[in-house]
Amino acid sequence: MRLVLLLFFITAQAQDTIYLSGFDPFEAPENSQEASRFLEQATFGQVPQEVADLSDSSFKLWIKNQQELPASLHRRDLELIAINGGTVRELIRRELWFKKSITSPDQLRQRMAFALSQIFVVSDQNLIFGSTQVLLAEYYDILLKNAFGNYRDLLEDVTRSQAMGLYLSHQRNRKRELVDPVTDTYIEPDENYAREIMQLFSIGLLERNQDYSLMDGNASQPGVQPIPTYDQNIITNLSRVMTGLSSQCTGGTINYLGVDMFRDCQPHSGDVCEGANCNFIVSNFLFNPPRILDPLGLLHPDVYSPMVCYPRFHDTGRETDGSLFPNRPASPPYNDEPYQDKRIIGFWPGIGDGALPPSDMNCNDLNNLPNPTAAQQQLQQQCLDYCDDEISQALDALFYHPNVGPMMARQLIQRFITSNPSPQYIEDIAGVFNDNGNGVRGDLGAVIERILLHPEARLSDQGDDFGKLKEPIIKLTQYFRAMETVSPDPQQMKWRNNMRLFKEFYGQIPLGANSVFNFYTPDYQQPGELSGADLYSPEFQILDDITSVETHNDSLRVICSGYGTVRDGVSESNCRDNNFTFIAPTDRAYIPPAIMNSIPTDFEEMVEALNTRLMHGKMSGTFTPATGMKGILKTELEAAFEGAPHALKVLHLIHLIYNSPEFSVQR
Repeated sequence: MRLVLLLFFITAQAQDTIYLSGFDPFEAPENSQEASRFLEQATFGQVPQEVADLSDSSFKLWIKNQQELPASLHRRDLELIAINGGTVRELIRRELWFKKSITSPDQLRQRMAFALSQIFVVSDQNLIFGSTQVLLAEYYDILLKNAFGNYRDLLEDVTRSQAMGLYLSHQRNRKRELVDPVTDTYIEPDENYAREIMQLFSIGLLERNQDYSLMDGNASQPGVQPIPTYDQNIITNLSRVMTGLSSQCTGGTINYLGVDMFRDCQPHSGDVCEGANCNFIVSNFLFNPPRILDPLGLLHPDVYSPMVCYPRFHDTGRETDGSLFPNRPASPPYNDEPYQDKRIIGFWPGIGDGALPPSDMNCNDLNNLPNPTAAQQQLQQQCLDYCDDEISQALDALFYHPNVGPMMARQLIQRFITSNPSPQYIEDIAGVFNDNGNGVRGDLGAVIERILLHPEARLSDQGDDFGKLKEPIIKLTQYFRAMETVSPDPQQMKWRNNMRLFKEFYGQIPLGANSVFNFYTPDYQQPGELSGADLYSPEFQILDDITSVETHNDSLRVICSGYGTVRDGVSESNCRDNNFTFIAPTDRAYIPPAIMNSIPTDFEEMVEALNTRLMHGKMSGTFTPATGMKGILKTELEAAFEGAPHALKVLHLIHLIYNSPEFSVQR
């Protein structure tokens, strides 16, 4: 099947560079069409009343108000569902995501968290999350809380998240140790997180200029000679830094939301750990908090609280007996790792590249102390501080790397605005990441504001290479919001029936990517015209023969929900003939009859009303003469709908618009 959507990405044209020097003329929408288009980019879908409100306001005021709204978080609501008699399972967490994304007032925050979830990927496709949905909800809350915060804080929270620790296997990651003297077998640090935090979460594989173009490692050679950002030895050393993290142990019985939950943090019978001593109890590091006295399926808070360091298992640059590892040679190869220091990427202001030094003391003699003295507690705290400081310094080094600005800029622009931002667009946003105007680096609130208000985002008359294929899940939420659909559930938890098949139909699901590389990669190029034009098209990676057909079919079921042929007292969602009626469904969202009745009955007015709701008035063509999309709808459908019920006409038009190339591409 030829993908008509390709037409929207080929025939690249020159960008209109007016105002690209930095002057921002886009203070307020000139009309409701501009307001609607802005909300399409910034939210999970425009709602008529919100379009009207923005039309009388300004873009900056809207962003300011959105950033000041409290975060609509997920974990607490998921726990309350369990307390009220529900079951905490994967499908419930997904339904909760739809509720928040469709109904929450903090739309920009919700949209930003979804974008971040596709950069800092954690996925429920990993079987380890089968019974820990509360943990995944807490991870999404981390993204929501940090959506307008500082990237450095986000990097810290993600690193210490137990969801990320489980997914990329740095929870209970251990330093190199001899475990079997007979066979000379060592346990080695897991390198998974060390690799991905650099490749995907921060600096990428190659050195970049601020406009994301590749740095040239040898100008005397033809073409660009790429410069790797790190090597295998850097990964090995960073994995040594990322050792010793595990669940904290708060100890004793905790009454949480009315449920008694117990965690044994005793170093010896009758003893309870206190302070830093809890981080020196070996059993606390090795075992997850047990779900005891937990009939509702909740999790002990220690399970989803940030991971803490256990110095016994953290690489301090010393052997188990306390002796220092060998000194690092002055130059590679480094064949005898581990050495005393840890060679990592270093970009501290005023310092430059560097290596992390070993601990000044041996921490292994401080484990499992029943009642440590004040002096021993002081030594324990020093060891704990060394571990925390080392992790912090490694994250600082990544944070200050020049690649991070253009890396984050490009991916966030792709998620919100266009798959192929110009180098100037990327450089402008990277500049805001580097300095928000007040000397602050990593201000994500300033970054997203500039992304949305940048001339390249606001100018509507762009070249054919501008825009992006809408993510399937966002197409669906845009429909729900534009048509003011309602959930039959008082808790607003039912939006689409059979959530279990959602990913099979749509190719994506919140926190459900197949790998840490997301549903699609930023550099994906659809074979054919797109790759031939050297254009990127990330979302096309999940548009295949299956998803293109299944989403088309499923959208009919969703749109016709409640409107259809009655069989056994139930209205089938088919909209197939004139003999149909409306029966409000109990298991899925539907368009209220009042909204349906508000759509004009005149065919051209009907099309224009849906054009306004769904396409911010940008449907192509005219009715007379019959040109573009409007002409096709009038020519092909007006006569075919003769005598059909008004609701049937509206539903079929919505379905055709929903699956049209023009609605499927955000411009």
